[in-house]
Amino acid sequence: MKIEPVDERDSRWESHDARFRVYVFEESGWRAEADGSLSQGYSTATWDVTGADLLDVIQWAEERAGDRGLYSVALVADVYETHLDQGLVWLVGMDYQETPMDDRSRDVQKQMLGRRDRKTINPE
Repeated sequence: MKIEPVDERDSRWESHDARFRVYVFEESGWRAEADGSLSQGYSTATWDVTGADLLDVIQWAEERAGDRGLYSVALVADVYETHLDQGLVWLVGMDYQETPMDDRSRDVQKQMLGRRDRKTINPE
């Protein structure tokens, strides 16, 4: 983690209408890998969530994933809501179906597995 001070006035715009994309990965059985080993397969369900803040979205994702599922949350970035240049900014986790290509991606997937059956956001 890298933390550095910034000038809060360096932003050109802001929005209070965030659209979050939530991915929930549920176990779907074992699959054979190219090297002959077996790995746990996952099915993916995806939702867009609006009218909520990040903490509400994480709590909903945790409840939806249950004890065995995994979840990730991204901010949908859309330039001027044109849908011409839409992308995702990962806030929690990543697409678990993607093969990790670097140490950071491998660490993110390990963190996702470590959060399984653990509540980050306590409803009390």
